[in-house]
Amino acid sequence: MIDMNVFPILIAVADHLNITKAAESLNLTKSAVSKALQGVEDKLGVKLFYRTTRSISLTQVGIIYIDYIRQSHQLAITADDMISQYSEKASGILRICAPMSFGTLHLSKLMPLFMRKYPNLEIELFLDDKVTDLISGGYDIALRIGELSDSLLVARRLSPCKSQLYASKEYLARNGIPKKVSDLKNHNCLAYSFYQAGQEWIFYYKGQKFSHIPKGSFRVNNSQALVKMVEEGIGIALLPNFITLADETNNHLVPILVDHELPDHSIYVVYPEKKYLPRKVAVLIEFLQEQLGAQSEYQNRVEKGFRWLTL
Repeated sequence: MIDMNVFPILIAVADHLNITKAAESLNLTKSAVSKALQGVEDKLGVKLFYRTTRSISLTQVGIIYIDYIRQSHQLAITADDMISQYSEKASGILRICAPMSFGTLHLSKLMPLFMRKYPNLEIELFLDDKVTDLISGGYDIALRIGELSDSLLVARRLSPCKSQLYASKEYLARNGIPKKVSDLKNHNCLAYSFYQAGQEWIFYYKGQKFSHIPKGSFRVNNSQALVKMVEEGIGIALLPNFITLADETNNHLVPILVDHELPDHSIYVVYPEKKYLPRKVAVLIEFLQEQLGAQSEYQNRVEKGFRWLTL
């Protein structure tokens, strides 16, 4: 009998057909994944994967075996989920992934309160601005910001996510203040490379739609790093309120084109669709709705906040 603990490893390798990517998705080392594969093949006495220094692929028996493994693994998860619904206590390991900046500034501050409320839970929080595959990564739940792609995930809206164009007072003194979207072509527009809605900046003014593709000297995959560049007077950037209004001492940013509306975006909690929602996931969703949803202190302070430096 093969240890069921290796099932996620076999599935991840079959999904990625790459030892490195499979290891990263499970937060394991390459050697641990390779050792697990070799151990299963030795015990079964068959090859499940063809492996070379450059590629990996499933053997014919591997295709059949992994299919059974997937079904068995899913049945085990469903059984655990069903049992957890009848437990009064939320327990076990809860694996969460969230965007880096939002996780650092907001979610990490909420986790102590959540963990004191549910002391039998162990939390694994993974912060990354890339959109992580929950199923292959083995995550129970994720926070997503912006537009959601079509998927088999269930999504619940928690809060609006408002943004605004910003620059520093020093930058605007040197380069002038943009009065309309077309003026942005004459400015150093800094970009966030993982923006889910795409790289084009969209604005609405007096019933008309305007757009601008930012072209500038700096592009980065982290919003907090982008804020620092704006504060230092390097250029103009589109920044979310959850960063610019999170720090009450931040008085270095000036809003640009405030009479122009931006598209509506939201913060969502997403999780794999299951027949039985695990109690550990259900209590986290309820907690996040309380802390980030309508009438929450977060929305009143951040998404409804208005604290801008004016020239």
